[in-house]
Amino acid sequence: MTDQSDKGAAAVTLIVYGAAFVVGTIVMSFEMLGSRYLNPYFGSGIYTWASLISTVLAALCIGYFLGGWLADRAPSLRVLGLTVIIGSVYILLVPLFAERMLESLLAGIDDVRAGSLVASIAILFFPVTFLGMYSPFGIRLLLRDPKHSGRVSGAVYGINTFGSIIGTLGTTFFLIPMMGSRAITITAGLAGIVSGAVLMAAQRLLRAIPVALIAGGLASGSLAMAP
Repeated sequence: MTDQSDKGAAAVTLIVYGAAFVVGTIVMSFEMLGSRYLNPYFGSGIYTWASLISTVLAALCIGYFLGGWLADRAPSLRVLGLTVIIGSVYILLVPLFAERMLESLLAGIDDVRAGSLVASIAILFFPVTFLGMYSPFGIRLLLRDPKHSGRVSGAVYGINTFGSIIGTLGTTFFLIPMMGSRAITITAGLAGIVSGAVLMAAQRLLRAIPVALIAGGLASGSLAMAP
């Protein structure tokens, strides 16, 4: 029975680490895509990139705080999965409204600095904030022994950052020439939704473990009492 519980916990741990990689990939892939959305309207100069980078950093900053706060109040894989799904659904919808919104911003804001910053916030801030909640939340769920806090937090942030590297290079070097921005955006959104759904399903796995242990104990007791 203990082996079954350990295997279930190990499976959940792998899922949390795997989703950390996917979330990191999505965040930086979407930042690279943000430049593709903004370039036709605000150019590809230093102001556009400063706006994109600042928006992503601000969103991650707030996401880290919110993720830690929420994890202490509702430490659940279901809640973590929901935050990933919310951010990913927004990304999935971006191709539907980005063009009209950017045209309106270009017409209404003359200053390229202000325009690129507002556009970056409109496209990136909401989803990246929700995806930024992942790392502190994931650490809270995985941390079972304070003695391992450094190892767990280092692993979550390291895997998440490695995913960001893959998302940056993979998107710019390979995916954009192959697929185009719209297709990559939709793919990133779907990947996040699937990851969130897997996390929510993992919550059921944790719930099933105690039930299986109880059932196994009852079965063992029955066999032991049998004549």
